[in-house]
Amino acid sequence: MLIQRPFNRIKLYLLVFFIAILAPISRTIWAKDIKKDTYLVHSVTYGESLNKIAHHYLPLTEELTVSDLVEKIRALSGIKGSLIRPHQRLVIPLVRHTPVAAKTVPKQIDFDARGIYVNRYSMACQKVKRLARMLIASGGNTIILDGKDMSGNLSYPSRVNLAREIGAGSRPVTRDLAKLINYLHKMDIHVGVRQVLFFDPLLAEKRPELALRSLATGDPLIDNGKVGWVNPAQPVVQDYNIAVAKELAEMGVDEIQFDYIRFPTTRDVQEDGSAPDEQRTPRHKFITDFLARARQELAPYKVILSIDVFGIMAWDRLEDIQMTGQRIEDLAKYCDVISPMIYPSHFHGPFQGIADPGGEPYLLVLETCRRFAGFLKESRVTLRPWIQAFPLGADKFDEDYILEQLRALGDSTARGWLLWSAGNSYDIAWKALAKWDDKLLRGKTISAKLRLSERHQWISQD
Repeated sequence: MLIQRPFNRIKLYLLVFFIAILAPISRTIWAKDIKKDTYLVHSVTYGESLNKIAHHYLPLTEELTVSDLVEKIRALSGIKGSLIRPHQRLVIPLVRHTPVAAKTVPKQIDFDARGIYVNRYSMACQKVKRLARMLIASGGNTIILDGKDMSGNLSYPSRVNLAREIGAGSRPVTRDLAKLINYLHKMDIHVGVRQVLFFDPLLAEKRPELALRSLATGDPLIDNGKVGWVNPAQPVVQDYNIAVAKELAEMGVDEIQFDYIRFPTTRDVQEDGSAPDEQRTPRHKFITDFLARARQELAPYKVILSIDVFGIMAWDRLEDIQMTGQRIEDLAKYCDVISPMIYPSHFHGPFQGIADPGGEPYLLVLETCRRFAGFLKESRVTLRPWIQAFPLGADKFDEDYILEQLRALGDSTARGWLLWSAGNSYDIAWKALAKWDDKLLRGKTISAKLRLSERHQWISQD
């Protein structure tokens, strides 16, 4: 039964009472043509809870989480607490008769993205709304959500066969990712989704024949005490990740961002079966070929395709390329955006003449961007770095630490920025962005440039 606004609370209660007497409503009745600001009256059956009822109707409402909808139902139905009884009538605020379908908002690949990372736990609660509001207030316009994280779990229920087989979507943090995307789109936020590729403990455990194996023992490769990596050379692994990426694109995301698009940083790996060294396919060939396939299959969706790479790859060291498989010039042919992870504290000193890299954020970010620009000058790809918004490894982490990184990006050919905090703690970042004023900070910028000039002859050495 549908009731159109406007009604004051007393009239609404009287109408609900009238309906309860004359026209009992089954919980299975669905509206065929639901207009905006419409109510449905639900008759409680035995064994139902407010949470269960809210979960049932959530896709047809404007609320993002079950707890949001529970509070709305309480307010509309005059309920205090969580106790409900059979045959009790609850008022449900509906706005549609089918779940929302978000649509990709195409953008130029060099648009000025200013964003943050939002993990699967923040996506599941009110925090994502608070972060979105703070981002907008701070001049940002981009959020990168978790689609598939380092556990191998998906943030949403999946229809991909292999995902269902291994239970990758069995613990979703949101049952309606498209609604969250649509919510962020209404705030004019560019929505990207991070997809961790070849570090996948869940897939490695459930399908051990796909796990990356030790060259020395032939057993699944152990990383930090557990099996974590799957083999990028395996067609099944590649097919699975491309299927997940296409599923995400169909949900209306604006950007697919591949993370862990690499091999682990060890030589003890059977990347190409047991072939002799001289016949073994280089790791970068597997990684590049995968990206080329993904580019082709995602092309119809008009999403931006971006990749995360190690910041150290800017130094083009043969050992790093051989181990990770990340050859930047090759990868740049098959993506729209490259996002090097330039976290100063992760460059362990002494590095290229800098005794304490973690204490020199401007120097590290600017020089890394300069080197990446050299790789990309013949490419159409956009350089959009991740920068450090977390305290790990930095002796003094404050808003100036973030500002120095932002200034370095402003003095480089990079376009836009992404702030990384694994736990989504951005309080210091908001303070930094509030101070982002070129005039106020010009003196510090000049000082940083002088330090760069003094050290450049060492930093630029290979």
